[in-house]
Amino acid sequence: MVAPADNTIVPNISSAGFSIPLVTSYESLEHTIHRSGDGFLHLQHKLRTEPSSGASTAVANVTALSPEMVAPFRTAHSVSIRMGEDRHHYILKIDTSTTLSWLQCKPCAPQAPQHNEIFDPDTSKSFKNIAGTDSDCKPPYTPVFSGRLCNFRIQGPGGMLVEGFLGEDTISIDDRIIRKDVLIGCSHSTENFPSEGRYAGVATMSTAPTSFVMQVAAGGVTRFSYCLSGGNKANRQGFFRFGTDIPRNPHYKTTSILRVLDSHEFHVSLVGISLGTHKLDNIRPEMFARSEDGQGGCVVDLGTSLTMMAQEAYYIVKEAVWSDLQSHGAERVKRPGFNLCFRATKAIMGHLQPLSLHFPEEKAVMVLSPEQLFLMMDDKQGQTACLAMTPGHRTVIGTLQQVDMRFVYDLKDFTLSFVSESCTEDTVEME
Repeated sequence: MVAPADNTIVPNISSAGFSIPLVTSYESLEHTIHRSGDGFLHLQHKLRTEPSSGASTAVANVTALSPEMVAPFRTAHSVSIRMGEDRHHYILKIDTSTTLSWLQCKPCAPQAPQHNEIFDPDTSKSFKNIAGTDSDCKPPYTPVFSGRLCNFRIQGPGGMLVEGFLGEDTISIDDRIIRKDVLIGCSHSTENFPSEGRYAGVATMSTAPTSFVMQVAAGGVTRFSYCLSGGNKANRQGFFRFGTDIPRNPHYKTTSILRVLDSHEFHVSLVGISLGTHKLDNIRPEMFARSEDGQGGCVVDLGTSLTMMAQEAYYIVKEAVWSDLQSHGAERVKRPGFNLCFRATKAIMGHLQPLSLHFPEEKAVMVLSPEQLFLMMDDKQGQTACLAMTPGHRTVIGTLQQVDMRFVYDLKDFTLSFVSESCTEDTVEME
């Protein structure tokens, strides 16, 4: 992936609104996802073939997913920004749970491979280091070198360890300034960061005061929005839209974002679930509540692909879906990584029902269409559909269930609005 060419970026920069290129990757070394003509997302497995003597390594795209192949996968979302006066765009992976945006800076050893050169703070006239005596240098950040600099340290899964110093710089799209004096981590040691050869670091989209979106909100633009178009064989680019760039729609439904102690994720209050027009009576609000010890709850996340549902509620939903399918003669099949799969015949697919998530506000109901609820796979016997949900210790509304739905986050009123939308219409083709 390369940074979008200038003519693919179509923001309307003003003091009240702007847009940042948003790219979603549904492809990993093992899997790829694309939207088919039937409207459903299809999961494919890629086989890496061993080259014969003298042949080059090849990767085979296989449309069939055999039963012994496991199905875990992740989607990745990234934004393209410019730091200070640097001529390069930096592709940053979006994270909705952490507190600090960061990117690799010269010198960086070890470093993760990335698209474009590593950012050199010495070439940016607007970059400045945060001193250890600065008010921003407070736990978890620590003063070092007799207070001349402020150290940050981020640990993550897979042995990831990122260390460096805090700084401030101007973030732009081309020559148009989005925000001055944005707090960002300048990494000088990056270990086991899954950069995929493109990501220069991470852009945080969370409720933490130091996150990218909260710093933009502090500058006066308090609303941001995205609309995920799903996997597509065409290379499409969407947008993170801020302020007045967010499309108007009279059908938005709104619920509150909860202020949760010791968490910077976007928590919402889920109180019920319906299958079709039938409210699932055994589903109780306390199944989705966050306990005093910090367990449970319900969040909207851009880093999770399959929706995870609190275990007690998940099995009620799964059995209700299967009971409905069974009444229409569905044939159940097994697929590793999924708890409910069935043979996707035309007759059965015509009986699929939507699943509705109910929030406390009377009209705040998020309707997940069958195309959002099920993931398709091919095998030798035909097509299989699997419920794109997994059981877990809490509820996370994942990206596959966010496809073709616009989300608007209001960081002043702390509300989340959503509405069904054909998100492909808010994309442009990347060159």
